[in-house]
This record gives sequence, C-alpha cells and structure tokens, in this order.
Amino acid sequence: MARGSRIGLMGGAFNPIHLGHLRAAEEIAERFDLDQVYFMPAARPPHKSTLPLATYWQRLEMLKLAVSDRPGFWVSDLEYHLPTPSYTINTVLAFKKAWSARSVIFFLVGLDSFLTISQWHRGRELLAETPFVVFARAGIPEPFETLRRMLKAGVDPDIRWLAKNECFRAPGLKPIYYQPGGRLEISSTDLRQRLESGASVRYLVPEPVRIFIETHGLYASPALTPTRYNERRQEPNQDKNPDPQ
Repeated sequence: MARGSRIGLMGGAFNPIHLGHLRAAEEIAERFDLDQVYFMPAARPPHKSTLPLATYWQRLEMLKLAVSDRPGFWVSDLEYHLPTPSYTINTVLAFKKAWSARSVIFFLVGLDSFLTISQWHRGRELLAETPFVVFARAGIPEPFETLRRMLKAGVDPDIRWLAKNECFRAPGLKPIYYQPGGRLEISSTDLRQRLESGASVRYLVPEPVRIFIETHGLYASPALTPTRYNERRQEPNQDKNPDPQ
C-alpha cells in the first residue's frame, strides 16, 4: 500500500509573512519529507486581538505572493470559513477532513507561540490529534531547554525526550518534534516597527511582499503614507488551492 501524503500546516498571523517563516517551512519540509506545506493565516485569532493586523485579505495576498515560486507550498483560506473565534483545534480538525485517513498532518508552529499551548482552547486535545513540529525562533535563549521545561510544567510531567526519534512523547499525545534553527533573526513585530518608522524591510521579506506592502502603505505611520490600501474584501485566488484528494 502506498503511503499517504505527508502534509505540513503552518498557521499564524503572518503579519506580515517574512523569510524566517519561509526558511523554517523549507527546512521542516526537507527533514520530514513533506509532500506539501499549507500556510493558513489566522482569520480572527483569539489571542492576538490587540495586534495592529493588516486585513485578512491583505495577509492572504502577501502569503500567495511569498510562495508563488515554490512548488509544493500553498495558501489556504479555510480558517476564514470556520466559526469564530479562530481556535486552532477547529482549524486542524477541519483541515484533516480534506485528506485521506492515511495522510499525516504535521502542525508547524514557532516556539514563541507554542510556549502558551497550555492556554490554548482544548490545547491538550489538539496535542492528541496531530503531530507538532515546534521550530526555534530567534531571541529565545536555550530554546530546547525552554521547550522541555514548559512541556513538563504545562503539558505533562511524564513527557520524555526520545533522542532516537527526536521528539517528545507522553501517553495519549502525538509526537512533538523540535526543529532547531532560528538563524534568521526576523520577527513580524520588528518588521511592523521598521515599516511604521519608514525603514526598509528589503531582504527581510520576499521581494513581491515588500512591493505589496510599500505600494499599499501597510503598517506605515499615517504621516508617511498619503493613501491607504483599499480594504475591501478580495476573494482568494483559487490557483494555489488544489483539491487535496
């Protein structure tokens, strides 16, 4: 019997998408032999309501621009069509329904976000539902030890690191893999601050994304941009959303 598809699902605000996100996805896809990676922007994130987000459709468009030249990287607007707020457990369950039972879905998430997993809606159920790949982020000292301590204190005191399989395991939970890296010290927060002050983000985001941001004045101080991007709803382009079956 042929193996099922191996799919990566990376969720996040992507506010904006940057080269750190893309490099992490590339390294994880290579390590885990993923057939495809889907980027899914948070529609109405419950934990980031205070962020100065670009509109959902702007972030979706930037993602499409970012992955347009990478075969096997796709963008999904699934979360937009789910009930609000955008809980990750609901997104993962809905995403898995689109694939055969033989497929393996890996949820890809940065360490900075994963450290709050105990506060996520039905977080333990989510860890029992799908394998996680937690990738290191720049600015977090001793990322592996930070992750290990959090898992023991906030998830399961009996969780163990299995060196042979390079993952954390605990009874009833799917594997939690650790992906070292974080060599690109880029954060969306820093990018927004740079753009607000009028500084360049060239070589920190894909060039088509930089052009989109600057063309539409995203994240810029009102004093620096005379016009704003028309925030009307833009229906997603379906070219990068193939039928997974």
